[in-house]
Amino acid sequence: MDSQAATGGTVGLDRRDTARRAEVVRAVLEEIVHNAVPVITIDSLQDSLRISSEAATRIVQRLVSAGILVEARAGTWVKVSP
Repeated sequence: MDSQAATGGTVGLDRRDTARRAEVVRAVLEEIVHNAVPVITIDSLQDSLRISSEAATRIVQRLVSAGILVEARAGTWVKVSP
């Protein structure tokens, strides 16, 4: 079974694949930090970045820890106003 089939159609993010990780980091910075996507969910992040739900969850947790996102309601996050 390939990694895409194993993750329900998303591309598995191999944590050792530094080029893919850098691509995801750039996308997160562009979409969330700089363009201020109004509402973020695990599903929307998973779909836009083509990553697993586990990776999307880790990204959201790190952005919350960094004070960039806050949970607006269960499963929905918004960017913190500067």
